[in-house]
Amino acid sequence: MELEDPIKPEKTEQIEHHSEDDEKRFANSFNDDVDFDPTQTDVKPKDEPESMSIEAAAGIVFMGLMATESTLKMIAHKDFKFDADQAENVAYKVAPLIVKYGGKPPPWLEPYMDEIMALFAIGLLGFSSMMQVRKLKLEDIKSKAAANDDNNDKEAA
Repeated sequence: MELEDPIKPEKTEQIEHHSEDDEKRFANSFNDDVDFDPTQTDVKPKDEPESMSIEAAAGIVFMGLMATESTLKMIAHKDFKFDADQAENVAYKVAPLIVKYGGKPPPWLEPYMDEIMALFAIGLLGFSSMMQVRKLKLEDIKSKAAANDDNNDKEAA
């Protein structure tokens, strides 16, 4: 039986050969005391960053609103929900600010970012502590109710 396509011999790769001196020079080049200078490259930085579209910025705001809604569901009530039209309106009203500042805080707010982040961290710690206490109290109530049920069952028997 003959094969339709005869087996073709594989091409062999050309292997580069370097002298021992070439290898030493190459290895020693890593020990240079000269640091990399990015200004000496051929890569040119972009003149201006690409601006974000209003739609993309509104999407970012909407994602933040969804995260806020989820948090409020955990804190306030499991059925809490933002009005969809109002959430969309807020997203499109805030989106131009995201575009304007490129997703960064405005220049007048930048000096206070450490304070803002500290307040956020403290608030998050306080919130998680409050949620933990609420959960522990709920567990205490459930365990007392279960103990009362056991006592009522024993008294009935």
